[in-house]
Amino acid sequence: MSDAATESPGPLDPTSVLRWMRDNPGRLRALLTEENADDAQPAGDDAVRAHLRLAAEALPHGADAHLAQAMAGFAEGLPAWFDEDRDTFDRQIEMGQGAIALEEHLLFQSAPGSDPTLHAALERKVRLGAWNRIFLRGLEAQLGAAHDGLADSALEWNAARGGELARLIITLDRAAQDAMTRRTGIKPSRRERDQIVQVAAVQGYVRQAIEGAAHALGRD
Repeated sequence: MSDAATESPGPLDPTSVLRWMRDNPGRLRALLTEENADDAQPAGDDAVRAHLRLAAEALPHGADAHLAQAMAGFAEGLPAWFDEDRDTFDRQIEMGQGAIALEEHLLFQSAPGSDPTLHAALERKVRLGAWNRIFLRGLEAQLGAAHDGLADSALEWNAARGGELARLIITLDRAAQDAMTRRTGIKPSRRERDQIVQVAAVQGYVRQAIEGAAHALGRD
C-alpha cells in the first residue's frame, strides 16, 4: 500500500492526509460519538462511517490549493451522501454474500457459515469494501465532471493490491497488540485481539481509499 506515496506527486498527497488523521485522535473520538459507534464493534458500520468522515476532513490537508478548494464541503456533506447512496451499499452487500459463500467453499473448504470467525472476517471485508465504494463515489460527485471515473479508477487500483492490503492489516494488528502488551505488561485477551484486528481492518481499508483516490487524481 505504499506505492501511492512513492509515485510522482499528484494533487493529493496521501502521506499528508494520513499524518493529519494520526495527529487528530480527538477528532476521531468525537466522530465516533456522533455516529453512536459501539466500542465493542470497532468495525461496525457506525465506526466505519466515523473513520471515513475523518478521512474526508483530512483530504484537504494533503491536497494542492485547487483541489482543496474543490473539496470544500465534502466532509460536511458526507453523512447525507452515505444515506443518499445507501442503495449502492446495499447492492454491494447483496452481491458480496454470494462471494463470501464461494470463498468459504473454494479457498477454505468449509460450508458457508460453518466457521463463524472466518465468516465474520469475510463479511467484514465485504462491508468495508462497500463503504469505500460509496466514499469514493461521493468524492467523485463532489469534484464534478472533471473527475468523472475517479471512483472506478481508484477501486480498480485498489483491487490489484489486495495482497498489500492484507499485509498492511496484519502489520497494523501486530503493532497494536505489541503496544498493548508493552503498556499493560500482559498479552491481549482473545476479545481484545478481536477488537484490535477489527480496528486494523478499518484503518487499512480507509488508507486504501485515500491512496486509491490519490492515484486516480494523479491520472486525471
